[in-house]
Amino acid sequence: MKKILTTLKEKWPEYILEILVITIGILGAFALNNWNEQKKENVRKSLLLNALVQEFESNLSQLNEVIFYDELVSTSSLRLLHLEEKEMDMIPEDTMRFLLQNSNYIWTFDSRSGALRSGISSGDIHLIQNDSLVNLLFSWQDIVSDANENESWSLNHRMNKDFVIEKYVPKVTYRSFANKEMGVSKHPANYKKLILAPEFETYITERYSHMNDALKELYQVKELNTLILQLIENELKN
Repeated sequence: MKKILTTLKEKWPEYILEILVITIGILGAFALNNWNEQKKENVRKSLLLNALVQEFESNLSQLNEVIFYDELVSTSSLRLLHLEEKEMDMIPEDTMRFLLQNSNYIWTFDSRSGALRSGISSGDIHLIQNDSLVNLLFSWQDIVSDANENESWSLNHRMNKDFVIEKYVPKVTYRSFANKEMGVSKHPANYKKLILAPEFETYITERYSHMNDALKELYQVKELNTLILQLIENELKN
């Protein structure tokens, strides 16, 4: 025992130095490992954010296009709804063809979400520091689904138009306004009877109503899409 104590007294500086070297080595290894993990996480986060930027920029471009045509449907449907018999003799045929063509468009929003789904399934979405952005990304699909539901109602109603419009105006007559290669119909069109037909009034009223509901949802989706892009850009700067 005395020998051990004597040895300790004589070599304690060496032992302390060895302990310090070992401790520093362990702490250094932990720090290096944490640094490497942080570096990997930063790379994954950057890849995810840049993929999301491309995805939501594509969504925004598509939303602008869909909203443009849906607004044409809405304004043209309302104009047709407000037409009166006394106006019909003064309205050029091309104007009627134009209004019917525009009320006939079908555009739906098909959200791109591959990068978002990948980020959620891998858990990399939690690398994003902005909690508000994370919450918006998690809610994106639900909001888009609501908009798609309204679009579906509008689309289903639009599919009922043939038996209404084409009793009085051949399809080729108004569709050829935008697709001139279709040529002229061999059958006459009666726009006055169409406008005065109760079933057309019912159809165009529902068309306008459903499209307005769809547009309200799409405006919200666009606003959310724009906000998400802004927050992603801010996250990339941090």
